[in-house]
Amino acid sequence: MKILYLDDSGKVHPSHSSKYAVFAGFSLNHSNWHSFTRQITGAKARFFPGRGNPNDWELKSSDFLTRNAWNRAKNRVFCDEMLGILKKNNCKIYSIYVEKRNATKALSDIWVAPKCFQVLASKFVYELNKTSEQGVITCDWSSYSMDGHISDCVRSFVITRRLDNLIGGVTYGSSKSFAPIQVCDLIAGSFRIWLEGGHHLDPIIDQLRSLLLIAPSETDVLGYPVNSEVKIF
Repeated sequence: MKILYLDDSGKVHPSHSSKYAVFAGFSLNHSNWHSFTRQITGAKARFFPGRGNPNDWELKSSDFLTRNAWNRAKNRVFCDEMLGILKKNNCKIYSIYVEKRNATKALSDIWVAPKCFQVLASKFVYELNKTSEQGVITCDWSSYSMDGHISDCVRSFVITRRLDNLIGGVTYGSSKSFAPIQVCDLIAGSFRIWLEGGHHLDPIIDQLRSLLLIAPSETDVLGYPVNSEVKIF
């Protein structure tokens, strides 16, 4: 079984200062879950011993990816270590985003978030088909009503399209409890900050893109070329 972990960066609401809203993360085989979690937790302990028990604090993009934070060598080296862990565990990177100024109708999480998750699900199903595995999607929780709405929309998509290897809609967990979701925070934050002009993150974006799922000659269940980095508008 594979797990697609996702988190968001930026906000869809037009009054929020972010120019982009991003949902991003990575796929992980369940057989690598324990080793991945140990490796990320170990890296937190090794690089930041002064922060105490690595299970008591979270990886946050604001602590690593802003221009000032990126100037600290320890943060850059940690992110490089994280990328190495993703590669070592055969993870695939997924990222979808919207440029808010390009919206042709009123922006709302009610329709933007489900659309983004359905598109990512279609790419994930391609990966599952290629490896003959089943999968689940897990995301950092936000609000009860929105989480339920997104999960219902994805579940309906899965059932209507008969995507038998994708189980359920979207499940949720706390980033405090799950190291993989914390990694998603850094992945989503990297894409958003870079899209908004933070080209100090060019090196991490290049490495993330090297782990994308890409098969341009093939199509997903929606009929689009397979590329796990997608811009909706």
